[in-house]
Amino acid sequence: MTTHATPPTTAAMARLIDVGPQVLHDRGLRPDAAQALQSALDIADPYPVVTTARRLCDAVLELALADVVDQRLLHEVTGRRIPLQELPSRTLRPLTARHRLRPEQVDALHFVLRCTFAYPGIVGTPDAPLSLKTTLPDGFQPVATPQEIAATQAMAGPDGLNTSYMVSQMKGGVSVDFGIGCPLMCAYCYRREGDTVDGYLGSWEPTGFLTADQAVERLLAHPWFTPHVTPIGLHMSTSEAFLPKLWPRTWAALQLLDRLGLTNRVSCITKYTLSDEQIACLESLVNVDLDVNVCYAAMPEAIEPPNRKRRLDFLRRILTSDRINTLAYYRPIAEGINTTDAHLRHVWETFREAGARTIVLGGLKFGDDHVHSFMSYGLPLPSGSFTPGKKLLTGATEKRIMTAFDEVYADVPANERPAVLKRSSCGRSVERGSHIPDYNGHYDLPRTNCRLHCPTSQHDVCAVSQSPDEETVRQLLARIDREGTPVDITPSTVVVHADLSPFERTFLRQNLLHPVHTARQAAELVAGRLSA
Repeated sequence: MTTHATPPTTAAMARLIDVGPQVLHDRGLRPDAAQALQSALDIADPYPVVTTARRLCDAVLELALADVVDQRLLHEVTGRRIPLQELPSRTLRPLTARHRLRPEQVDALHFVLRCTFAYPGIVGTPDAPLSLKTTLPDGFQPVATPQEIAATQAMAGPDGLNTSYMVSQMKGGVSVDFGIGCPLMCAYCYRREGDTVDGYLGSWEPTGFLTADQAVERLLAHPWFTPHVTPIGLHMSTSEAFLPKLWPRTWAALQLLDRLGLTNRVSCITKYTLSDEQIACLESLVNVDLDVNVCYAAMPEAIEPPNRKRRLDFLRRILTSDRINTLAYYRPIAEGINTTDAHLRHVWETFREAGARTIVLGGLKFGDDHVHSFMSYGLPLPSGSFTPGKKLLTGATEKRIMTAFDEVYADVPANERPAVLKRSSCGRSVERGSHIPDYNGHYDLPRTNCRLHCPTSQHDVCAVSQSPDEETVRQLLARIDREGTPVDITPSTVVVHADLSPFERTFLRQNLLHPVHTARQAAELVAGRLSA
């Protein structure tokens, strides 16, 4: 058993000890308690904080905290830190049952465990993890005010890409970008030729670099970024994080996020490959909750040039890691191009042979600029009617995909087959073990979003998503300059009586882990269910 020495008693801690056990239950005292407990915080060893908190507890809560230390309940068996968002299911719930904790004791225990995490940047403290700070960390100088940063987000493109700030709220999370441009030359790329985004410069080579320090500094200064909560994507929509030219910056940023003690989900979507040495680098991360999403859909190489064989070898190798969450991205699926029966069967056989556990389907975005580009290169056009900004995957093709899935996995029991999801956020929640609901709140439309092959365990987690309290919602609304906006909180959704942009709504959902709608959307949702 590892021992963790109790840090020396500070003057602030002595005062709290004098107050007695109620100090952890009195919300008015929590800012002082958090400050005193975090004086013992070491990102590499969070247990002294717990040991210190045991001196402030009644007997039952003290025993629960003793279990946290003795059994290292803040870490997985691999040594990786359990993300803050997963503590309720993986740590709090078992301790609550074992020690028969009362609700107020559970609340105090949760507060102590939050004190074992660092909160760099302008958002979050252990007693108010979703709110803007009133006092910034020593030495931290934001590159702009929250109002200035939010103004740049308001001017972002239709998919949220904020090329003036390079940290962008998008549907999948906050994208942190070091530069713009990609040499892989996929014909369907919607950043292609510079037609869709100011600042893309029509460049196939990455340009406009930020250093890793600069990119992370901008992330920490963004009022929409919540430590340990906001999903992060590295080059989610501007380039390819594992390119040789970008890998050093990607790796430096991951190391910096890890040293800061952040347990946010961090995603890298790739059509490239990494060496075994680079995979080992990713496996060395202790705090960051990394997932790697490897794209493969049997697209013809004339349309998607990155080498298939090397990509599939990489997928097989990284799927063997017990420290990296790996998703197989079955996308883009382009009607009439990679949707023959032979294509569909080949992809499923490939994923089965590789050992894929979680697979996310996705259609193709296709606009007028792509039509001109495809025609100029002599490439076949996908079929179907495209809506600007929307991915197309018809119901008929989806049904054929799942028929092929059932055929390839016919000899595998249903509960042992890989999960097949429509949404990346669903896939990431499933791959992590179904400890939290789909963080984009898609389960408000189960017939649309949950119809493929989502595990029962994930359905159960999403079905019991907890409604947030009003104070939490108001803290978040203040961060998007919507303070005072009327809200209705129900078990199924949070209704905000304002004309939210898609990215404001995404921001709220990702922080609340709960569906969020405007009043109009909520009315349409109810009407649709009544007419179904």
